[in-house]
Amino acid sequence: MTETLKTPVDVKMTTNIQQQGEKDQVNLQAKGDVYQKSNYTYVNFKEDLDDIGQVSTVLKIGERELTVIRSGPVSMRQRYLSGERTEGTYETPYGKLITEAETDQVAVMWSDSGSTGRIQFGYDLTLQGSVAGRYDVTISIEEDT
Repeated sequence: MTETLKTPVDVKMTTNIQQQGEKDQVNLQAKGDVYQKSNYTYVNFKEDLDDIGQVSTVLKIGERELTVIRSGPVSMRQRYLSGERTEGTYETPYGKLITEAETDQVAVMWSDSGSTGRIQFGYDLTLQGSVAGRYDVTISIEEDT
C-alpha cells in the first residue's frame, strides 16, 4: 500500500445559520491535513467544542459533493449533493437523530497545487422531521507555510 501524501493546512469555516427568523454565525479555525485518495480530496482536522471535548472532522470532497464525517463526543455523517435531499445522522451522548439536508448548491474550487481551496455550500436542514434552519457554509483551506 502506498503512503498518502498529506499536506498541512489551515482550515477556516464560517457557517451562517437562519432559524425561526434569528440569524447566527459560527466561525472555526483549525490546523489539519489535505490529501488525495481515489477521486476525492480529504481534509481532516480537530475541533475543540466547549463543554464537550475534541471532535475529529473529515471532509470528503468530490467535484459537486461533500461529505462531512465527525467523530468523538459528537458524531455526524452528512452528504451534501447539489440539487439533492440526502439523509444523515447526528449522534450525541443523549441519542441519535436522523438528519436530512436539501442542498441547493455545492461549489468546490482548488488551486493547481490541490492543497489550497474554497468550498461553499448551502442547505436546508431537517432534524427528526422538523425544520432546523438554513445553513450557508464557506470553508477556506490554505497550505500551512
